[in-house]
Amino acid sequence: MSYNQKDILFSFKTVICGSSSVGKTSLFNRYCFNSFNFDTSPTIGINFHSVYLRIDLTNDPNTLKENYVVNSIFDFGGQERFAPLIPKFIEGANGALLVFDSVNYTSFNQLDFWYNKVIENAVDRNIPILLVGSKSDLIDKTSDSEIVNDDLIFKYLEKRKLVGFHRTSALENYNVLEVFKKLNNLMLKKQHISYVVV
Repeated sequence: MSYNQKDILFSFKTVICGSSSVGKTSLFNRYCFNSFNFDTSPTIGINFHSVYLRIDLTNDPNTLKENYVVNSIFDFGGQERFAPLIPKFIEGANGALLVFDSVNYTSFNQLDFWYNKVIENAVDRNIPILLVGSKSDLIDKTSDSEIVNDDLIFKYLEKRKLVGFHRTSALENYNVLEVFKKLNNLMLKKQHISYVVV
């Protein structure tokens, strides 16, 4: 009986950025542990977890070797008192999720601060950054005037040349896996080798 050989080919650092209380930790917990906690206390410092993802060599689908990428995911408290630690938190990032609360304009208006910190401290200025509108489960229960509208979102995408936008709900487990999978595939694409997360 034979066993497939397993190789770790890449190691990536992903940072989840955004203002306090936008739902960063809920995204982190849902993706890393498939859990949701109704406790909305702000994150104190940093949450960290590594996820092993199997990847396929797209031009050799019959290979017996199992290849993996290790994605180290960092979730950082968005309160002002942690601001001096932000450069160290982001330093060396290969990809980022830029998160705002879908029903909170203030969190959307603070995206530039986080965007600038990412490009100043990441591996390079051209890392993949996905824009994420969290708490999509609240949209149907919120007045139109409080919902961050699509026009503003797509203007921001164009202005910052971000690679994509997704609405998510950690509560309902909506689009969470898709967001992380897309970001990992974008980070792999930057390696100029035909791998894809499966």
